[in-house]
Amino acid sequence: MNLTKSLIQRRHLLLGAMGSTCALTCKKLGAFAAQIGASAPNGPAQAAAAPENASSAVLKAAGNRCPHLLSPLRIRNRMLKNRILHTVAPTYFMQGPENFPTELYRMHYSNMAKNAGIVTINTHYQPPANRFDVKEDLDKDSAFYHYSDRTWDDTPLVYNYVNEMIEDIHYQGSLVLYGGNTGDLSPATLNPDGSPNEAAMARARGEEKPQTDDEILAEAKAYEKKGYDVYTLRTPSLEAVKRIRNGTNLILLARLNTLREQEVHLPPKATAAELDDAVKQAKKLEGLVDIFWIRVDGHPNAWDQDEGKPKSLAYAEAIKKAGIKIITCPSSGFHDPVENEEFIASGKTDMVGMTTPFFADPELVRKVREGRADDVLPCIACGDCHGISMNSRPWYSTCAVNPTWGLPPYQLKSITPPKISKKVAVIGGGPAGMRAALVATERGHKVTLYEKSSALGGQQKISDYTHTRWTFRRLKDYLVHQVQKNGVEVQLSTKATPEMIKAKDYDAVLVANGAETVFSEFESQGKENIFNLMDTYTNKKALGKNVVVIGGGKFAVEAAVTMLLDGHKVTMLAPGKDLVEPEMEGPHNMRNQARIYNNSPDFTAILQTKVKNIIGGKVTYTDSTGKENSVQADSIVIWSGLKPRMDEAEKFIGSADEVLFLGDCTGMAGTLQKAFRSAFFVASQV
Repeated sequence: MNLTKSLIQRRHLLLGAMGSTCALTCKKLGAFAAQIGASAPNGPAQAAAAPENASSAVLKAAGNRCPHLLSPLRIRNRMLKNRILHTVAPTYFMQGPENFPTELYRMHYSNMAKNAGIVTINTHYQPPANRFDVKEDLDKDSAFYHYSDRTWDDTPLVYNYVNEMIEDIHYQGSLVLYGGNTGDLSPATLNPDGSPNEAAMARARGEEKPQTDDEILAEAKAYEKKGYDVYTLRTPSLEAVKRIRNGTNLILLARLNTLREQEVHLPPKATAAELDDAVKQAKKLEGLVDIFWIRVDGHPNAWDQDEGKPKSLAYAEAIKKAGIKIITCPSSGFHDPVENEEFIASGKTDMVGMTTPFFADPELVRKVREGRADDVLPCIACGDCHGISMNSRPWYSTCAVNPTWGLPPYQLKSITPPKISKKVAVIGGGPAGMRAALVATERGHKVTLYEKSSALGGQQKISDYTHTRWTFRRLKDYLVHQVQKNGVEVQLSTKATPEMIKAKDYDAVLVANGAETVFSEFESQGKENIFNLMDTYTNKKALGKNVVVIGGGKFAVEAAVTMLLDGHKVTMLAPGKDLVEPEMEGPHNMRNQARIYNNSPDFTAILQTKVKNIIGGKVTYTDSTGKENSVQADSIVIWSGLKPRMDEAEKFIGSADEVLFLGDCTGMAGTLQKAFRSAFFVASQV
């Protein structure tokens, strides 16, 4: 391998990229479409009829450079390099107890600046050790105990680090917006010595009169002096807004005021009254405010947002139709650059807010500019980037689909390029297997992927059958497309055996045969009204109106939410004291799902239950007190979890000189995030 190729491959690895620059041939597109068709319900016919099926989505993305999305935009005497606002998104666990922005923290914002025209930064840090009792701290078990509301603005001695971070963003040609707490630019509630600023705290509580127009202007000028370019308005005083506009060079941004974020809207559609209120608010600010930031739902995902229809877009479109001369910038759920291109090109909005898509793929804008939108690794809107758990350690920032995001530089520097090209077999065509095959291919190896079923995708193939997992379907389709595009040889409907692999004389074998569904004793009874949870996705029409779900945990709860949205009445009999595993409850990971089932009259959850028997459609169980109860159902769904295929995986030991295991079969994964990290780092050893 020559030096140039070695350096290129290392660059791909450090960026966590999964695509390549090879051409997408018609032959490969045909094979890709056939793969998707084979995995869809009722085969190729239904895949062809499905709206925006994977093959058409790839055709739409390939070659798309998104000229409107990436077009510069002049705002008075400033020029934005594109139409993207990176919105406030605290990286809770990327910053440790240091009272200055660490290298990792600064590198993160530099990556954001490679993509967005405006970058919102947060400047929070842990107060010094002498500000709390150390022994008391050791007894604390809170994921947020290291994360305070004190800002680096209160610490002049380390402000040079903040200034460096601001300049890092400016070097990339981007403007800086200070985020603080959801964009609040009110004065710090602590004095420089760490003591409380009583006046500011009283104002925050609404106990004293609000800031005067002079104070607001002085505050804006102070932020401009520190290097910020965009100022978020948090004042009802239009006179103060006029004074800031005339007295500074700051771009002024106002946020749409709405209670929508606290409500449950099913279906996810803005009402006429909500749209009318947004138009009225924008009209008041016309000529005073530059950007109208619209965020009516904080962290939407596949369970509460229809595919291709971000909730905030309707508000922007209503403002544009009203002819109001203000730059609209809806955010939350605007993850797809090709969709965003259409939103702007069609005149529905001027800008969009994008943030977590850059966590998933820090090279998003570069890929789009090069006409490789199909190579952009899609964000699945899972919320893991805000912390995968608030209740159990370890606490760290992570991305479910990009295993390199949030990792310290030393960890990535430890990945070295291979000296020789190897012949590699990958056993298993699920997400982990496909990810490992792509990493090995990008490292210059010749890879063959074996999948025993007729289509790639593993457990994520259920996403073809339900609208509530459309972000996961996009990820699955992306992986399948990349496997085809990057020249991985795929052997479908082929159950690999150790003897077969050994006979083909591979240099390395990566075993990613995953996990299998565990079936309970009740399912083995063969009753027509009893289903395994996985079957509820592929056999929806067979489910009756009243469903009893036996089991608990995140996966079972999300299936129950899907049933609720499909119109079923659901009763969950969970064996544990928690409906969802505490380690799965991050700050946003399950928020939307919980909002749906907590506010649904058709959902009942009973904890600490033990099922005694199932007779006909009646499920008899004991509750937490030992009392026997029963519930009637049209259909009974059982989830007993997954079991790693470790015994089967172990048989491949000795089938090549180098045999490595990754993903669920190791017993150490269990989530998409863990499977992807496992696949990336294990494949990087070959």
